[in-house]
Amino acid sequence: MSFATNVPSTWEEFTEGLWERNPVFVMVLGMCPTMAITTSAINSISMGLATTFVLAASCWMVSMMRRLIPKEVRIACYIGIIATFVMVVDYAIQAISLALSEALGAYIALIVANCLVL
Repeated sequence: MSFATNVPSTWEEFTEGLWERNPVFVMVLGMCPTMAITTSAINSISMGLATTFVLAASCWMVSMMRRLIPKEVRIACYIGIIATFVMVVDYAIQAISLALSEALGAYIALIVANCLVL
């Protein structure tokens, strides 16, 4: 009898399940910048609304353009679409409230990373 030599060890299985194939960990990790700015109710609500808008709008746009975008450049196009909606949100926040824009600061730009992870 011969046993397969490619059988992963228990430790490899454990770490793979903990880091690589754990969707809850990946989603929570993606939300870290959103949670970091939530020091007040106004910041929390604003960041939540901005992230929700970018996520919903970019998902809609990506689903509309999915068949038009070649597979070779799909991820780059997705990043461009998400970044465009992030800039729209950033400019809207700057137009509405400069103080809120300064409070959220660079965390608005990190919505791109959040949406890509999610």
